[in-house]
Amino acid sequence: MKKLLVLMFLSVSVFAQKSINNYKYIVVPKQMETFDEPNKHETSSLTKFLFNKNGFNAFLSDDNFPEDLAQNKCLALTAVLKDDSGMFSTKTTLLLKDCYNEVVFTGEEGKSKIKDFKRAYHDAVRKTFSSIKRLNYHYKPNTEQKKSMNLNVSVNRSKNLELVSEKATKSKKEESSASFDLTASSTVTGYQLRDKNSDIVFELLRTSNPELFILKDKNGVLIKNNGVWMAQYYEGDKIVMKPFKVKF
Repeated sequence: MKKLLVLMFLSVSVFAQKSINNYKYIVVPKQMETFDEPNKHETSSLTKFLFNKNGFNAFLSDDNFPEDLAQNKCLALTAVLKDDSGMFSTKTTLLLKDCYNEVVFTGEEGKSKIKDFKRAYHDAVRKTFSSIKRLNYHYKPNTEQKKSMNLNVSVNRSKNLELVSEKATKSKKEESSASFDLTASSTVTGYQLRDKNSDIVFELLRTSNPELFILKDKNGVLIKNNGVWMAQYYEGDKIVMKPFKVKF
C-alpha cells in the first residue's frame, strides 16, 4: 500500500490514479464520522451514487457485500467525508482510506454558500467529486491482491486444500510439539497474536466470518477447522499451513 502526502492536487491525481485502480470497491459509511446521525443531509447515499456514476463499484456500509469483499475488506477503499464548514460557507473534502486506515487519496475541497443545509452539502460534495472524475478509474488488481484473491478461492473452494487441511487436523496430536500457543489481544481492525514471549507472531484483520481472519502482511488467512486454527499463507510461490492453539 502506498502512503500519499498531498502536496499539490495535480501531482496527487497522477500518483493516486496508479493506486486507486488497484481497489475493486468503495465502501461509504452509512453514518459519516463528521455527522451525528446516519445519512445526514443524504450525504452518504449521494456519495455512493456519485462513485457508481463515475465507474466505481460502491456500497453503503450496511449493504450486502459481494462474497469476495465480505471475506477481504482490503479489496475496498472507505470514503471519508471531512466537514470544515464555517458560519458563512459549507466546505467538504473527500478522503479515501485503505483497510489499514491509511489515506490513499484526498480530493479537492468543495465549497458552497447556499443557505439551505441539505442543498449546500449536496453542492459541496458534488464539487469535491470533480477531482474523483479526473482519475478516470479502471479496476486493475495488483500482484498482492491477486495472490490474496487466489488464496481466498483456494480456502473456500479448493478440494485439494481441504484435504490437506483435514490431514493436518487429524495429525495435530503428533504435531502438537511443533505448534504454538498464541494469545490474542484486540486491535481496532482485529487482533494481535503473541507467543509466550509476548512477541507478535501474526496480526489479524477481521472478516464477516468469525472463524476466518486475514493475516496482515502475510498473503494468507487464519481459519478455524474442526476446532483448530490453521494459518495458511504464501512463502514465495508455496502455501504454508501451520496449526495453532489460540486463546481469544
